[in-house]
Amino acid sequence: MRVTHPVRILLLASFITALVLGTATAETVNPDLLKHSWQARWITHPDGPQREFGVFHFRKVISLDSAPSQFVVHVTGDNRYELFVNGVRVAAGPARGDLFHWRFESVDIASHLRAGQNVLAAVVWNYAELAPMAQMTNETGFLLQGDGATESVVNTNSSWKCLRDEALTPIPWDPNKVSGYFVVGPGEDWNGALYPWGWETLNYNDAGWKSARQLDPGAPRGARDSHSRWMLVARPIPLMEEKVERLARVARAEGVEPPAGFLEGKSPLTVAAQKHATILLDRTHLTSGYPEIIVSGGHGARITLAYAESLVDKNRQKGNRNEVEGKVMRGFEDIFRPDG
Repeated sequence: MRVTHPVRILLLASFITALVLGTATAETVNPDLLKHSWQARWITHPDGPQREFGVFHFRKVISLDSAPSQFVVHVTGDNRYELFVNGVRVAAGPARGDLFHWRFESVDIASHLRAGQNVLAAVVWNYAELAPMAQMTNETGFLLQGDGATESVVNTNSSWKCLRDEALTPIPWDPNKVSGYFVVGPGEDWNGALYPWGWETLNYNDAGWKSARQLDPGAPRGARDSHSRWMLVARPIPLMEEKVERLARVARAEGVEPPAGFLEGKSPLTVAAQKHATILLDRTHLTSGYPEIIVSGGHGARITLAYAESLVDKNRQKGNRNEVEGKVMRGFEDIFRPDG
């Protein structure tokens, strides 16, 4: 991790919080939804683009007379999506498939709902030609269908609002940093000054958002007279387990001295104005995760997070993964630019 300009950083964990919700299975999906076209429509941003790079936010406020004991929804997106309920992330997907077997996730969101107003929100990425090798795609789209009559209030249609996110710029593969066969998606360069902070929460003001544009109705694979190119099938595997894991050690630091308690999330690290700092953090074993940092200040700063299985020597050889002396990081990178 490299940081420039004044910023206080609190490194929380290598994983974001776990998904805490019930998951429905194909056996619990309303049988009609596995045979006939859905009431919900695929939706997208009215100004597109549809098959080019873009990140889009969708949201809908609903009102409930009471907190439900069960509220099952079925959700998917193209290329990738995350679903939030009242600010809490409850699902991400879809599971890998193709246009003839486009997966949808089924989740019970009742525990996140309350009497009165609630907001459902989703973010959808379309990485277009930069998408991972395994990513099949038709066009940018989001779809959410309630399991029954009670849940149908959340069905996607033109009543949903949407916004194109201008904060993200993809970072294409750089063979000088990651050589060899490359099949994953791009890195991400986020500008905090352009990000719509709080978009997934109920109190966010979405007055400037546009009404979503409707596409074809959702339809299961084999549905009669369906025009949808996404042939829907239920996700065959459970949602991936997520748990919090903390990074284990500071392997190397230049330009700053991480304080005691930094890795435990108890003490922030401060980088002074106009300074450049590099911190090498080690989990000590191979894991897959989503790094999370909290920052304050740092207007005009640039935080680069790079990830690699190990460092390499001058000959680009890994050698012993535990050794760091004389080795450099050559890996996948993301960039975050704090808004201060």
